[in-house]
Amino acid sequence: REGFPIVERIRFQGLEPLFSLYKASYPELMKEFYARILSSSLHSLSTTVKGKSIDFDLDELHTILNVPNLGTKGWNHRTWVTSDDFDKLDCVRTLFGENVDPIQRMYTRNLPLHYRFLHRAVCTHILPKAGGFDEVTHMEAFTMYHFITSRPINVPFLMIKYMHSIHDRENARLGYSNIITRILECFGVDFTGEVHNDLQSSNKLGKGTLGRMGFKKHKRLGTWILRDE
Repeated sequence: REGFPIVERIRFQGLEPLFSLYKASYPELMKEFYARILSSSLHSLSTTVKGKSIDFDLDELHTILNVPNLGTKGWNHRTWVTSDDFDKLDCVRTLFGENVDPIQRMYTRNLPLHYRFLHRAVCTHILPKAGGFDEVTHMEAFTMYHFITSRPINVPFLMIKYMHSIHDRENARLGYSNIITRILECFGVDFTGEVHNDLQSSNKLGKGTLGRMGFKKHKRLGTWILRDE
């Protein structure tokens, strides 16, 4: 309703069901989900929760979340994705402008407002992180670039890769809380007696998101501006 192109970008990628998924989270089951992940192929994940085997690949995650198993598959958690189909210079200049170099660190303060909103969506729903929204990582920029240029990107692939990376890191934030609840439901895990947390408002995109990002709506013009302007 605020006129942001993010809605059409989410729709183009077929991700409306993902951004409309509102599930409670189960902290102890999430911990078990990540702690028991087994090393497996790039395109699948295996774990155990409350004695139930949880095994899914890209096609099964596509079915569980009702999002496409289509588009670019690129991953590098430390630096730029290397692919014949991806030009990091074009990516950086599309996001930040013509005078930016790909070796520079990337910050959200240098993004246009529409792109900052898209970055927050990527960081809450696709490559979730607890904080540190000021910096744009290589994978976040790679993902945003595909949204902005209307190139399909394989989100189930990103999710499985990111779940493996969370498992591999010490003290990592356990992301995808409501998505994991959905996965556990599909595999018949019993939630009886489990402590749960309702979905936080920070995981829902809307006007409140813009407020948390430091923006306010100009009373006369009706446009969004930085709160201190």
